[in-house]
Amino acid sequence: MMKTRLIIAVIALSLLFSWGCKKKADQLPDEEMASMITTFAPLPSFKEVYASLDQVQVKDIAAAVPTEIFKTKQEEVRNAFSLGLLTADAVLAAKGRDKNKLRDISAQMMSLTGLLGLESEVNRLGDEMKTMIEKSDWDGLDKALDFHKEDVESALWEAENYDNYTLMLMGGWIEAANRIAWLVDQDYSAERTKVLAQKGTFNHLHSNLKQIKSEHVVEQAAFQTALENVQELRELINSDQDGVYNKEQIKSIIELTGNIKAAFQE
Repeated sequence: MMKTRLIIAVIALSLLFSWGCKKKADQLPDEEMASMITTFAPLPSFKEVYASLDQVQVKDIAAAVPTEIFKTKQEEVRNAFSLGLLTADAVLAAKGRDKNKLRDISAQMMSLTGLLGLESEVNRLGDEMKTMIEKSDWDGLDKALDFHKEDVESALWEAENYDNYTLMLMGGWIEAANRIAWLVDQDYSAERTKVLAQKGTFNHLHSNLKQIKSEHVVEQAAFQTALENVQELRELINSDQDGVYNKEQIKSIIELTGNIKAAFQE
């Protein structure tokens, strides 16, 4: 009798275990769903790099604003990258108090919104910038651009549009690193290079880019160029010596970020 009860108990436990495993399996995503689950990391603002501009004279900052406004063909991937890059240029132009460049950059930014679904966010910024430029409200412009960045980034993140989120943040960080490295190169000192030691950011950026699987993104030559150069850039940023970079490394940062910019302009 005892043996019979034991057998029944074992069978019951086996059934319970198999049911529990099945229930747990049912709760897990299938292979297709699992492949869609990503681990995109939110990226910090490039204003951390631009904080170093507080010690730079306005005329020198103005000289760092690109002579030509960044333009590319109307296409979603390129527009996302361009919007991030132009935001970085707008912040730079505001700190350099260059009204003409700000107007041109603002106009170009507003031309990119259609394919990204960000019309309200960017157009609202355009209206604010126009008023502040006329009033020479530089502090207001700086705050408005900072708010705009967070507004647009949040809109893309909350919409789970991680591809465009990553591409836009890449545009901002690539331009910020390019322009700051250019400024450092004009008057090199080891101390001034420390602001470029953004290891966590470039590690996460590289990881995010590798998470992008959408064919219309990954099949583009510009994206592949960006992925390769960001990997090299990440390795370079991680190869600092006590948080500083030598002259050759600064020139390499300019070159690698320049390669990415050029790829998205082709």
